[in-house]
Amino acid sequence: MNKATLSQFLRQVGLLRVADQFQFRLQQWRKRKSNRAFRRSHQNIVLPPDYTMFESFQLDYRKYYEGGRNTAGWVWNQIRPHTNNLQRGKLLDWGCGPARVVRHMPTLLGDKWRIYGTDYNQQTIDWCQKHIKEVTFSANSVNPPLPFPDDFFDVVYGISIFTHLSEENHVHWLEELLRITKPGAILMFTTQGETFRARLTAAEKKAFDQGILVVRAKVKEGHRLFSAFHPPSYLKSLFSEQATIIQHQVGEAMDWGIEQDTWVLRNGK
Repeated sequence: MNKATLSQFLRQVGLLRVADQFQFRLQQWRKRKSNRAFRRSHQNIVLPPDYTMFESFQLDYRKYYEGGRNTAGWVWNQIRPHTNNLQRGKLLDWGCGPARVVRHMPTLLGDKWRIYGTDYNQQTIDWCQKHIKEVTFSANSVNPPLPFPDDFFDVVYGISIFTHLSEENHVHWLEELLRITKPGAILMFTTQGETFRARLTAAEKKAFDQGILVVRAKVKEGHRLFSAFHPPSYLKSLFSEQATIIQHQVGEAMDWGIEQDTWVLRNGK
């Protein structure tokens, strides 16, 4: 039984969360020495609780902090060429989790930018609000809306957020993100594209090849175990109705895993 088939079996019989908890404890044990060493040598860096970190990424303190800083730089490098050298503005990390990326944005962009983060996990947002003071955080539902007025943001990005949403919420969230961004604003998302096809079951591959969004549910929408896989043709159809697709970069298979696809949009046609 391959990993995709095993995952589907556990999902169907309701044991996926049990397997997830086992994976969490296993990572906690495997990373105990390196995580303790990082904490000892970086006592000034505040870190989220272990499961909060695991749920949003990996239970690796160094990757959380240093990898988050690198990802923040990568995100801004994807966005900056399309902002017409904008020197000030408002930026939103949609689905920020425990601030792995957005905590580094104030240093990266400077004090002329107002930085925001939002997430559906209230406990995670509570932690962010308590510990990351340079960013304005707010909680939201797994469904829109967000607590912002129309035409508010200059930049919005979401790292692996559409990957945990139903097809219905792909439509609703795109509409909401376009509502809260200014005309001409830049939006950037990552998705599980063509390179993830190898991880699908035979039935899922057939649907994917027909341009159908593949959704693995049976768990709470938004959770890391709720997973969506995105044929590029599906997203091109979805995005191009209300926005201009500036860039689509196909993810590659790397030695550490699979890169997600990167999409950069401009609000408006």
